[in-house]
Amino acid sequence: MPKSVTIKDIAAEAGVSIALVSFVMNNRVGSDGKRKYRVNEATREKILEVAGRLNYQPSSAARMLRSGHSKVIGVLLSDISNVFYGEIARQLEEMAFLHGYTVLFGSTDECPDKLGVLVRSFMDKGVEGFIIVPCEGSEDSLRHVIDMRTPLVVMDRKDFDLPVPRILLDNCGAMKKAVELLVGRNIRKIEMLSYTMRMSSIADREAGFVESMKALGYDEHDIRIHRLPFENIYAAAAGVLPSIVERGAEGLVFATNSLTIAAIKRLSAMNVRVQRDIMLVGFDNSDVYDCFSPPIPYVRQPIGAICSNAIAALVDLIENKAVPAAAETVLDGEVVYNGVDIHNDNILK
Repeated sequence: MPKSVTIKDIAAEAGVSIALVSFVMNNRVGSDGKRKYRVNEATREKILEVAGRLNYQPSSAARMLRSGHSKVIGVLLSDISNVFYGEIARQLEEMAFLHGYTVLFGSTDECPDKLGVLVRSFMDKGVEGFIIVPCEGSEDSLRHVIDMRTPLVVMDRKDFDLPVPRILLDNCGAMKKAVELLVGRNIRKIEMLSYTMRMSSIADREAGFVESMKALGYDEHDIRIHRLPFENIYAAAAGVLPSIVERGAEGLVFATNSLTIAAIKRLSAMNVRVQRDIMLVGFDNSDVYDCFSPPIPYVRQPIGAICSNAIAALVDLIENKAVPAAAETVLDGEVVYNGVDIHNDNILK
């Protein structure tokens, strides 16, 4: 087997110090648009020429310097421990791999400062593009990505007016389907658990709920949406669910999977028989739903289509240097009961 080429070999061939070769091999363009180390351009080109001729392959960073491509993308999600985002992460990783890319993941925890730190850290690591689920207050960080001419695809939310592709769910329509399922069971007294944060996905799900309840004849003042803080939903759920039960609510719908699980835990602790005393329709799947009789229906987002559209759009921006545009891909969700899609013409009886 041929001996591996080292930076010592490159230094000897180029007639420079080992330290200088190391500087050049790690001298990426940072998030501020500047190189980390100041190295004479002619010397830098000579070192890279020698490294390429000797087929030096120490790491992806060195390959990036020669080819201009790291083949790495950054994905920033709200909370990778969440079932929905966990599945998103898994499918994005698999699809990116098929295109020859690896993925760096980060959870923003709905914190704009954390999102900004992750963006700059990933850019310093040489990612070629981003798929990001924005959070409140993150517009400046997203615009920084655009200003640095780093390809960006936004997923799940449409809050900022940015010239980038957006892959979205028809959140309003999906929530209407959830309410329609309950109406098909002759349930009319329906309330909703949502978040205090005002991201577009949450607001659109609330809008679908409001429209559905108005169609049932409810006045806007009698439509009950309980907004809980993202940071402490279990305690907040414990605070609102007793009054919901006391009012005799027959059904509950939810803006997210996490809210559904929080409600299930609290209702069970209150000895309320879930799906018998009160009917729930979740948002996104959870294994716990099938533990109830009847099982808990839920809104299923088309994760495969969301991920394939996001990867395709990002790879096109990276490899074809396509001009980014504010194009929206809006996908439909379906309500699932016991593993079967429930359509409007076949509502659960």
